[in-house]
Amino acid sequence: MAYNGEINLNKIYSLKMRAAKELDGREKHVSGAERLVPESAVIPAAESLVNRALHHSNGTPDIINLKIELQDRSDILHLDALPVRTIKTHTSQEGQEKMCELLKEIGVPHAEEIVGMLLKIRGMRGAMLLDSCTLERLEKDPLRGVRVTYMDAAESAVRNSNPEKNHFSEALILATKVVHAPNIQAEICISDDTDYCTGYVASKELGYVRITKLKEQGSRVGGRIFIYDGDQADKEKTIDYLEKQSVLVHGVSLTPDKFPEEAHLPSRIEEIRDDLNKLKEKHLHRSMLSIEGTQGTHVKINENDVLMFSSNNYLDLANDARLKAATVEALEKYGVGAGGSRLISGNMQPHRDLESLVAKFKGTEAAITFATGYMANVGCIQALCGEGDVIFSDELNHASIIDGCRLSRAHIVVYKHCDMEDLENKIRKFSNARGMVVSDAVFSMDGDIAPLPELLEISKRYGLITLIDEAHATGVIGATGHGICEHFNLTVKPDILMGTFSKAVGSQGGFCCAGSDIIDYIKNRARSFIFSTAPSPAIAAASSEGISIIMSEPWRVKSLQKNMKLLCKIFAKHGVAANSDSAILPVILGEESKAMEMSLKLLQDGILVSAIRYPTVKRGSARLRIALMAAHTEDEIKRVVKSINKYI
Repeated sequence: MAYNGEINLNKIYSLKMRAAKELDGREKHVSGAERLVPESAVIPAAESLVNRALHHSNGTPDIINLKIELQDRSDILHLDALPVRTIKTHTSQEGQEKMCELLKEIGVPHAEEIVGMLLKIRGMRGAMLLDSCTLERLEKDPLRGVRVTYMDAAESAVRNSNPEKNHFSEALILATKVVHAPNIQAEICISDDTDYCTGYVASKELGYVRITKLKEQGSRVGGRIFIYDGDQADKEKTIDYLEKQSVLVHGVSLTPDKFPEEAHLPSRIEEIRDDLNKLKEKHLHRSMLSIEGTQGTHVKINENDVLMFSSNNYLDLANDARLKAATVEALEKYGVGAGGSRLISGNMQPHRDLESLVAKFKGTEAAITFATGYMANVGCIQALCGEGDVIFSDELNHASIIDGCRLSRAHIVVYKHCDMEDLENKIRKFSNARGMVVSDAVFSMDGDIAPLPELLEISKRYGLITLIDEAHATGVIGATGHGICEHFNLTVKPDILMGTFSKAVGSQGGFCCAGSDIIDYIKNRARSFIFSTAPSPAIAAASSEGISIIMSEPWRVKSLQKNMKLLCKIFAKHGVAANSDSAILPVILGEESKAMEMSLKLLQDGILVSAIRYPTVKRGSARLRIALMAAHTEDEIKRVVKSINKYI
């Protein structure tokens, strides 16, 4: 509500501090703050702001800008501070769920999606202005966001307050101003301070609701979203209020209410046990089956023969005699371990041979190998992108891509799954930005294929580099299993082709193929390469043998592709629509409990088909994931369809 009292002020000045440091020729934001103070407090307030800039956890700035403006007292809006309450949460997940509940309580649609967007913000200086119905961002500049300015506590305008940063009081002042903006339904925020895990939900109805844990200690997640509920034609009024209206907030306390000292605070072990119980209640708890013997179309589980439809061993090479022989030969010649990282003492002949071979297989100048596919994605993305860059990532990309994007500290923009129109619309908003477009080639939980020709054309038009993850494409798609470029008959390739040896190749490890300059740069920048012991030379030899077999025996790929056509055809005869050009076919069931129940029933029938649940896929989209192999017979394929159809 608006403040109804009176306050006697002299001249009022706005002080704005912005601090930055130079990073690779760009300015990196370090700190920002502002005050509204009477003339007598201008000098001490300026000193405190400069002192704050000089002693910030983000480092010492190279540039400090301090802007001081006289304000028209008649234009200043006086507001009462929002009422404050605190919700104690023990885990970040519990805090995020509570944030969703509060948003739903005041009628905000898409609460989970909005909180999910908040959790992806890193290093954004302003706030995201988000349409609550369409989830469209309404800021003119998505990198800058909307910056709320010209605000302070009324009390600090008549007396000096503590010059040190006060997370709580500063946030309460900002939130009070924001929720009084036209068409703002609510604000949600997580502090970007790595040592401060608290955030809040604020609205006129809820007041200011602190949530004590919304992220993990040390996390760089942090930002704020202003949830807009109104005609988009009126958004300029909202932005104008947020960025230009001077506001003094009355009744701002320096500290929130304390919790009773006698309240029981659970230990970390108790929190872990509680989290495990919640996972079990929601059918999200995971456990491991023990596979006895070798990998193939049939495996042993608890001494029972089980038909395997859950393995990424697509070409049945994991137990191939030639791979085993190559492993043994290299083991005898080079030993078990590499003894060090590739850049120190672990660079051995099998590693070099494998990189030459995989570069030839993918048709690139050079390649670099990693211990796992996960490490390849994390390392390459982190090496090639950093603060100030923008990464455009498909919403269904693999976790290793997501984590690589996060570790890079670049600004992450998620586009709709395989939607090239949405991708281009989002790129246009960052038309002058340097960055990358990254996508799976074959999506691991859906089996569909990225529209690479359109993706490459859009990326080239806007000067963005491309990284395509071929983990589930290598040895699977294309006439001879060379991957997505062969699938689309493309001569122009993405800038980086990433892949793994742990799936169709039948071995272990990851790789990135690209031009020689990019590969040399990755060698010198990728932390997961520099600071990891090299993979076993014996495993590298096995990977080379697997690639050689794919190149010399294209019938394996053709058998796999023929089996997928057969699987889809048999499903269609049973009235189930099915289509896939990869080795993966999902059967969407929706509920996590249903997916778990069906997977268990299939196992009782002697068939292993994995149940895939949140967080691997979105909530409510749990599924069975059928993974085909080239060696599956027609009778085996008919058997799995018959069993699934029995329980649907």
